[in-house]
Amino acid sequence: MALLDDTEDLQGKTVVYAGELEQVTCPIGGRYDCLTWPSTLLKTRRGREFCLAPTGYVSCSYKCTGLIAVDESNGRHLFLIESMGGIKRTSFQSFQCPSLY
Repeated sequence: MALLDDTEDLQGKTVVYAGELEQVTCPIGGRYDCLTWPSTLLKTRRGREFCLAPTGYVSCSYKCTGLIAVDESNGRHLFLIESMGGIKRTSFQSFQCPSLY
């Protein structure tokens, strides 16, 4: 079991997405201002497209596995499954997914 594991925080929440998340980087020279781009912008890989920026530090380079859950008061939570086996919880801000082409 991992040292810092937020698995118990999932209890009582409804999981609305489970699967891979990929990191989206700002396309240099594109139509976006990379100075205002979130430091970590994640996008769901399957199902409904959803982009989010975790409010806390997360370790996700290129892709990772996670869960998006909501609680009774519609609070949204991101649970990332870490390589050492634990699950880390953080809140997040939603974004419209950018068109990179």
